[in-house]
Amino acid sequence: MATIYLVRHAESIANTQGTYQGITYDTDLSEAGKQQAEALARLFDSVEIGQIIASPLKRTMQTAAFVARAKDMEVFAERQIIETNHGQWEGKHKDEIRRTWPRLYRKWQRFPSSTKFPDGEHFLETQKRVVIWWREFSQTEKDSLVVSHDNIIRVIVAKILNMKLNRIWKFHLQPTAITQINSTNGTSALVRLGDGKHLEDLSVNLSMHAL
Repeated sequence: MATIYLVRHAESIANTQGTYQGITYDTDLSEAGKQQAEALARLFDSVEIGQIIASPLKRTMQTAAFVARAKDMEVFAERQIIETNHGQWEGKHKDEIRRTWPRLYRKWQRFPSSTKFPDGEHFLETQKRVVIWWREFSQTEKDSLVVSHDNIIRVIVAKILNMKLNRIWKFHLQPTAITQINSTNGTSALVRLGDGKHLEDLSVNLSMHAL
């Protein structure tokens, strides 16, 4: 059996701005985000892992780097778990998006499975690439830390729980929250979801983020 720790990246500067990042508005971690990543690294001091995988964007690679430095390990970038391409939404505040694309914004909040971002991905495309990656990766024999994005982790959880994609907003993921999955020969079991106890007073108001 392998234990896979799925971790949402620490808070980024764009998170503090309420701005959609996607893949092109690629900001560094905020000061609070760096503290969250430090807390994550302290937690993993006592956790044995055989590999660290991360989406290739700044916010994920920087989060993973805190753990990697503490454990003297390398971070391997994996493009299949990159954030959804939000197209024209990227770099825009969520209030501007709500005004400019009111119907599409409401659809994203309620029916993500039907959402196609302007000049970006259809969310079903995100789901497809992530599920294909997960089917292969979940057969790993190494205990693994995977640092990715809110949307990506939700897709994986939905796959494991056989949850409809339109129900992915039913749970919360703080920055650096840990979702633990035990995987045996590709059969996955969810052990814990969105555990942020290591954050203590570093939790954030998620309503400020653009998700």
